[in-house]
Formats: sequence, C-alpha cells, structure tokens
Amino acid sequence: MRATLQWHTQAGTITADNRDTCAHIEPAHASLYLIADGSSSHPGSGELAKALLANLTHDFSLLPAAERNPEQLAEALLQIIASSHQTLRDEHPQAACSYLVLCLLADAAFSIHEGDCCLGLIEQSGTINWLSNAHCALNWQGNLTHAEIAQEPSRHSLTRCFSPRRASDPEINHWPLEPNQHWLLATDGFWAGLSPQEQQNFLRNGNLPAPPTDDDISCLSIITPPT
Repeated sequence: MRATLQWHTQAGTITADNRDTCAHIEPAHASLYLIADGSSSHPGSGELAKALLANLTHDFSLLPAAERNPEQLAEALLQIIASSHQTLRDEHPQAACSYLVLCLLADAAFSIHEGDCCLGLIEQSGTINWLSNAHCALNWQGNLTHAEIAQEPSRHSLTRCFSPRRASDPEINHWPLEPNQHWLLATDGFWAGLSPQEQQNFLRNGNLPAPPTDDDISCLSIITPPT
C-alpha cells in the first residue's frame, strides 16, 4: 500500500535537541508507520527513541511474508518490542520515550503504543478524531478527551512508556480500514500543546509563526489510496 506521507516537526526549547522522530517501511504485504517522543527530563531519550524505531523497522523487514494476518503481525511486533527493551536498556539506562506504531494491511489496521503519542483520523471537515488513549496518570480510567487532558499539567506523569526502569506494557488496538483515510500520528507537543487552529495551521504549513516555548511538536500524516 503506497500512502501519501508528510512529516512535520519543530523543536521546542526544553532540550537542545529535537527528541521526536519518525520512521516507516512499506513492503507489499503491510505498511508500518512509527513515531517516538524521547523524554525531555531523562538523558539519552532522543537517542533511545531513534534506536527503538530503527529496531522495529529493521526487524519488521525480516519477518517472513507467509501468514501475516493482523493478529500474527501484532504478536510479532510485540516480540520485537520486548526484544528491543532487553537490548537497549544497557545502552540507554536513564532514557525513556513514548512511541506509537500503526500497521496498515490490505483490509485491516492496528496500532501499538506506550505513552502519550496519539493516533487520530482527520475527517473531511478537518476535525481530528483522536482514537487512542494517552497513558498518563490523569487519564488512568481512560475516559477523558484529549482536550480535557491537554488542560492539566499532570498529564506529563505517564503510566506507560518505553524505559529500562519499568516493564514494557504496550496497548494494542484494531481499527476498521477504509479507502482514502487520513491517519495522524502525533506527539503530545502537537495534540496537547497546540490549539485546534494551531494544529490545522501546522498540518498545512509544517511550522508555527513563533518557535514553541515548550515541548517538541511533531506529527506524521498518512493518506491511504482511494482504492
């Protein structure tokens, strides 16, 4: 599946480096799109985010083509994530990151995530319909909207993330797949740090009138083919 991709990212001022990153791999059988957001408060987190996505794309490319239904692919990705948790913890012992994986097949879609990178669908009106939960203490019941979460500073306290200091606990969700869908993978700098109008401007232009004074801001836009 050949989709139209657009990656927009703008560094914030909390860290000297932009700790948001993205990757994708589009073999014939399935397409994999990934973003990660390295923690701004733990050293080496940007490097961890990049290393995790590199592991996921590389190991995904080595999977056998036979019998790749959504359940099997999801399980294979969970094993890759678990393996990455083991191999990367010695290289980045203090680091942490949120990540989000979207896998699109011919007739199915699923996502895997830990942390506060969120998945959405952009409707024809331009409204973003957020699908996945933010794994933060504020949203421990999973019943708050993204707009509600964005208003509270306590949203930065995560209940799940990719870190050597805690067990990996990915959430898997399966989604209906239709032609010509507009998917959005976004870091919390985008969905929580920008107003709806600023989100629309950033999606359109890829930058803001002034540099963000908080977190890095990033989103990966994916438009699937009409048929």
